Amino acid sequence: MAVFDQNDTNPPLLIMAAPNGARKSREDHPNLPITIDEVVAEARACHDAGAAMLHAHIRDDDGNHSLDAGRYRDLLDAMAAMVPGMPCQITTEKAGRFSPAEQAACLSGVRPDHASVSILEITGDQSKEGIDFGSGVLKDAAASGTHLQYILYSPDDLTLLHRLYFDGYLPDAPVDVLFVLGRYSADFRSHPDDLDPFLGGDKGFIRHWMVCAFGPMEYDAMVKAHGLGGQARIGFENNLLLKDGTMASSSAELIRQMSAGRDVLTGAEASQLFRSGE
Repeated sequence: MAVFDQNDTNPPLLIMAAPNGARKSREDHPNLPITIDEVVAEARACHDAGAAMLHAHIRDDDGNHSLDAGRYRDLLDAMAAMVPGMPCQITTEKAGRFSPAEQAACLSGVRPDHASVSILEITGDQSKEGIDFGSGVLKDAAASGTHLQYILYSPDDLTLLHRLYFDGYLPDAPVDVLFVLGRYSADFRSHPDDLDPFLGGDKGFIRHWMVCAFGPMEYDAMVKAHGLGGQARIGFENNLLLKDGTMASSSAELIRQMSAGRDVLTGAEASQLFRSGE
């Protein structure tokens, strides 16, 4: 399996749908899915539009971001029944609410096939104790069969991941990452050039990389990433606008815009891509 490759300019495109996220509400968009039934329905529409996988967030009864293991299991069961060809990735995102211990409890309580984990968040204050704790969580999750995708909010996070990898703190498994563009910019608005700082230096330890991009230049950032060999996470979690600046009706419409005319992976192909070599 090839590792980080900026020279593959025409790979099949893996699209991961991200239809709600942790922070947006119906005030941001009336069609934002909140309940499990709504997330599953939107996932089916995104799958029909060309998405191979779902990046899933769940909400509590008040519509707030949740890491409740029982709700995640309910979502995974519903996805398996209603959209069986679409693998589902849960997230342990902190979103200003959850500690590393609570994130760890979510992973151990769900034991999902796929999970995204912020390398910065799971290691807490990056002290020796924090790194040891995060390392144990990640290795336990990988040993239980969870494919991990490391969320990197900045090039500094990538530097941290690089150090932990070569110091033996990560699971003995291929390293797959998500580069988040625009997380620390004004109004969460990214530019395709925000990808450039992630691409320099030693990336040979990375197998697959994916990009998500906040704001209205999401499409342009995905096109650039795909042209450099990356994959795309698209949806209302990060952006509500089509490339012409008009409001999208759904995450599925954003995904259909990106998949048009491109060779996109199926859910089964996406699972094989991530699982190969583990």
